[in-house]
Amino acid sequence: MQQTIDTREIINVYYGTTSGNSSRLAFQFADEATQHKFIPKVFNLKEFNPDVFIQTRLNIFFVSTYGVGGPTSDAIDFHNWLQSKDRKQNELQGVHFTVFALGNTKHEHFCGMGLKTDARLEELGATRIFQLGKGNSCDETTDNDYSVWVESGLFAALEALSPLVTVPANQVQSSIYKIKEFNNIDVVVGETLSFQAQKYKDSHSLKIIEIKELRKAPSPGNSTLYLSLESQNIPYKAAQNIGIYPENSEEYIQEICTMLNLDPQYIFQIETKGNHPFPTPISVHNYLKKYCDFLGPITKKQLYTLSQLVDDQKAKEELKFVSSHKGREEYDTNYLQTRQCFFHLVKKYNIRNISLQQLIELCPLISPRYFTIASSPLKNPNKIEIIASELLINKERLGLCSQFLRNVKAGQEIKCFLQDSAFLLPQNPQAPILLLGIGAGLAPMRAFIQEKDEFIEQNKLDQSPFKGPMTLFFGCRTMNDYLFKEELEEYEKNGTLNQLKVAFSREGQQIRITNYLDVEFLNQFLESGGVIYVCGSTQMGRDVQIAIENMFKQARKVMPYLAYRKVNELEEQKIFVKELWG
Repeated sequence: MQQTIDTREIINVYYGTTSGNSSRLAFQFADEATQHKFIPKVFNLKEFNPDVFIQTRLNIFFVSTYGVGGPTSDAIDFHNWLQSKDRKQNELQGVHFTVFALGNTKHEHFCGMGLKTDARLEELGATRIFQLGKGNSCDETTDNDYSVWVESGLFAALEALSPLVTVPANQVQSSIYKIKEFNNIDVVVGETLSFQAQKYKDSHSLKIIEIKELRKAPSPGNSTLYLSLESQNIPYKAAQNIGIYPENSEEYIQEICTMLNLDPQYIFQIETKGNHPFPTPISVHNYLKKYCDFLGPITKKQLYTLSQLVDDQKAKEELKFVSSHKGREEYDTNYLQTRQCFFHLVKKYNIRNISLQQLIELCPLISPRYFTIASSPLKNPNKIEIIASELLINKERLGLCSQFLRNVKAGQEIKCFLQDSAFLLPQNPQAPILLLGIGAGLAPMRAFIQEKDEFIEQNKLDQSPFKGPMTLFFGCRTMNDYLFKEELEEYEKNGTLNQLKVAFSREGQQIRITNYLDVEFLNQFLESGGVIYVCGSTQMGRDVQIAIENMFKQARKVMPYLAYRKVNELEEQKIFVKELWG
């Protein structure tokens, strides 16, 4: 007798991401949709196919925002297609959608990309399945925001649209990976890779020329590294972004293999009807080293699975509770804010019965970490320079990328790729330039300074994109944290920098760079056609914005409620350019 199964229809799940949060939630949603008998198919928005989209009734979007309310790099083509004037009224009639937007309330255009996507889909005739969701990374509440959104009725709305039907079991696609032993790792197997895996595979392997500490008195969490990489004739731009793929350390790999009784030399292949999450055949060691993110923020899916595997009854109940909607506050307070991760919970609860297949399904791929290039290709055509601040978690362990960069040596190769940043050259080459950076936020400023200096050295200032005066205000804690001191002072001495000011926040007068941004200075600077570039923390970016708002209110008598809008106009005109973190 033929086996049958109750199922619902296909849901296409799309994500656009930079740091990996949208991707993680998209796959989490896909797992939950499977439990509700749906058949999810997950796509990065780089893979977006309009015909497939229009022909599929149910579509879920997880989209992050980049820059001034815009799309992430992988969602640009989708965004352009959706917003194009070529779209016709009611073109998306019959398509059902819902959007979960990710952002940070410290940024002025909170969830801007998600809001635009949501509004435009409805404008083109698509039918909303469920209310717009918003995830806020400001206080690391994204996962809880997602849980609240789902638990407030998302699947009830989806199930109302797609009742259960009974079909032959062999007609239902399975997204579960199957592990198969493979004897020869040198054999190349033709596989269709996921977008993330293909991006990793296509990335460059660049050799480290030099790596060194920049601070005079570094300490854990207060360290800044300088890296120079061989560019290998890969064209790059000053202040462009570079994504670096970190790797897990040998110590962690050995420990997790011991805990889970995994043979690091075991070679396996993945069998799946969907895209492969990473290239195989591969050894367990290389999978754990290059792909498996077991040190990232703990997810509710991981917590629930661990609750089923742990022996201690009290721990079982706690883990199951915090993975539920009711336990969202405890999840946020006790797990997210304390930066708990899969590895440490497995170790804490002495969980040994996790298979390789479960590990692959539970742990996301390692996401790239982004840095702004600190060099100019004109001055340094054969190398790419990076400034990297160290991240200390819970005052006890380094973040994955910080740990990785601490262990690499000159001569080693690292996997990386290039993509454009918010720091584009000024539209008017004659414009005065004001560079505002703190700590590692000096990176794009140094790249622009090098660019101008090279034109001066070649006696070609008339061809430079920086013909106007250039000023740098740099902020750091103490003199020991003053990065590239001699170099910057030389740039001021030779005229590349018309003015250099350094603000020490914990030494001397204890000032910040915003102390230099008085109303008269900002008013005169912007009236002269100047362009302001800012790189640093989101709080620093907000402080600069407030200073500009105050200038509009006091010097130009703009009403308070309009001052904020005036600053947004400067951003849209690329007169006020920001790249912020944290």
